[in-house]
Amino acid sequence: MSVNGDLKASLLLEDFNQQLADADVRYQFAGGNHAFTIRLGGATWQVDFPERVLLEHAIRDLEKVVPKIIQHLLSDAKPRRIQVSDCGTGSLAAV
Repeated sequence: MSVNGDLKASLLLEDFNQQLADADVRYQFAGGNHAFTIRLGGATWQVDFPERVLLEHAIRDLEKVVPKIIQHLLSDAKPRRIQVSDCGTGSLAAV
């Protein structure tokens, strides 16, 4: 885990906590993956940001994907595990 990746993960954790005030948000780093476990309304979600994605993208770009993830969570849509990845065009996708 890099300091830069850890700092970005901390900022993302803060974003999730602020925007999902009723949720229990937990963070863990393991095996090159920054994992956020979000418990909201009786459902549990797993949101994964690979270390590589955090290192290759500016925090302002990473923060743009957070509202899309939150919209997915609030819609109670499936899947309950979301992987944030680089879609090859320099932008991020939550799949």
